[in-house]
Amino acid sequence: MTNLPNAPLVYTLGVVRFPRIPKVVRFADEFHDLIRHVYPVFDEIPLQVKTVKVGPDNEVDVQNVDASMMQFATHDRTWGVLLTEEVVALHTNSYVDHGSFIERFKFALRSLLSVPDIAIEWMEAVGLRYIDLVVPRDGERLVEYLNEWVLPPDAPDMKFREGVYVATYDTSVAGVLRFASLRNPQSTLPPDLETPIVNLNNWRRPRPETDFVVMDMDHGHQFTPSVKIDVDMVGKTLSDLRSVSKTLFESTGKKHAMKIWRGES
Repeated sequence: MTNLPNAPLVYTLGVVRFPRIPKVVRFADEFHDLIRHVYPVFDEIPLQVKTVKVGPDNEVDVQNVDASMMQFATHDRTWGVLLTEEVVALHTNSYVDHGSFIERFKFALRSLLSVPDIAIEWMEAVGLRYIDLVVPRDGERLVEYLNEWVLPPDAPDMKFREGVYVATYDTSVAGVLRFASLRNPQSTLPPDLETPIVNLNNWRRPRPETDFVVMDMDHGHQFTPSVKIDVDMVGKTLSDLRSVSKTLFESTGKKHAMKIWRGES
């Protein structure tokens, strides 16, 4: 999220959502041919998604439909492009700066749009998600790192075990930002990110033995109605989303934490 050399960022995800492409797996080989020089590793994970159909008499039919999530990863599995019937995404555990992340995303999106007959013309949403793992150094405490509003609070005469603080905000880019602070959760990633793909990439970090916090910032902009997809507009939207998320991130840390994350201590 930032260019801080010691930032606690451990996972980044950028997403574009578009109207469903039935059986998108039929385009996988042609898409991979276009990006194979950067993302040579291919993974396919079976999924089950729910579809809802409303009949002429307003009866609702909910069905489970077989689908796939495909990943096209770098040889060292530090970066991956994800593709489903409704989403193209880029995720990494090795984020350097927002400029290179956005350029990588634009390359993947531009390549996908150029696949013959895939016919992606509209987009419904753009999103950006950051996961930070804040672990105090030996002999230090979370209250020295994070402002009070971030931390699920202690209670008098009791030892804190586990807690979650969640808030949702309307933002200046006509988006919605969901912020969650998970204090001492069972895993160092939010539950919805504990996926087979993440496990294949070996991105799960060991759970610290000390008090720690996982900060989850999920910032998205929805287009209602859908708009014509444009790679440069997607890049600008990601940049705008990142700018707001960065401001919120910087408001979470106390001076001591920011000094450490800047590499000054």
